[in-house]
Amino acid sequence: PAAGPQDLPVTSTELPAAGPQDLPVTSTELPAAGPQVLPVTSTELPAAGPQVLPMTANGLPAAGPQDPRIEELHRMIVELNEFGALQTVSDLLKEGVDPEKLMFCFYRALSEIGRLFQMKEYYMMALVVAGELMREAMDMIMPHLVGMEDARETQGQIITATIEGDIHDLGKSLAGFLLRANHFEVIDLGVDVPPRVILAETLRLDPVAVGVSLLLTASLSSIRRLSGLFMEAYGDTPDRPLLFVGCAMARPEDSPQNLKEWLGVDAVADEAFDTVRICQERAELRRKLKEGLPAPF
Repeated sequence: PAAGPQDLPVTSTELPAAGPQDLPVTSTELPAAGPQVLPVTSTELPAAGPQVLPMTANGLPAAGPQDPRIEELHRMIVELNEFGALQTVSDLLKEGVDPEKLMFCFYRALSEIGRLFQMKEYYMMALVVAGELMREAMDMIMPHLVGMEDARETQGQIITATIEGDIHDLGKSLAGFLLRANHFEVIDLGVDVPPRVILAETLRLDPVAVGVSLLLTASLSSIRRLSGLFMEAYGDTPDRPLLFVGCAMARPEDSPQNLKEWLGVDAVADEAFDTVRICQERAELRRKLKEGLPAPF
């Protein structure tokens, strides 16, 4: 038979199926020479050439091929293997792995833990353990980051806290990660923080914004006390620190706007990514007011 393209049957895994093959042969009954085009599996590596990694809207790498060691770290975090995860972070840092890759691994893993919590596969204690794990890991990773607080001027300070009566801080940890990645300085006051302590630190530091996390409905009264203290201290001045809440709890109303009015805060962040937008907008407003430029109110 003359040489020509070969149609090979394939299995569901895209590899040639077993069985006799009809190949073109030469006069010596050996397969004729020529290029063979075979389908590839889903694990085929990219062709040689410059690779452009997709990026998210917040400047973080989009999902893509991962170092097996990073994927193993991701698994340990999701499984709440605190000792194994921290030991792996230490080993990878010693090996010179990019610390920003480790930070993004934690972001992906904690997002997955949050999803498992919403599906009721994980419970409150998992969020507490995950938040503590990320804090310990960030203490190890941050000294290795080069350039995060370098020539690019910080956008300002953000105070974060979990309000009195609540001890979960997974959302706060995720928000803090994203804010640092976007060049904010984050001052984390911890969990179960009384409103008066939050106000005292706000008056002392004059941050761009104060982000308060809550998950338990029992903590709603503490948020309302905090918003009342803010009003007493600042009134409604436009350049005061913005007060917002990160809230993953059941709402008294479906609309975040209704919850904002009910709590007496300036904004509500439904997702960790919302915190970056909220703080960037406030930082820009304060910059314009400071420079005497027109600013929307």
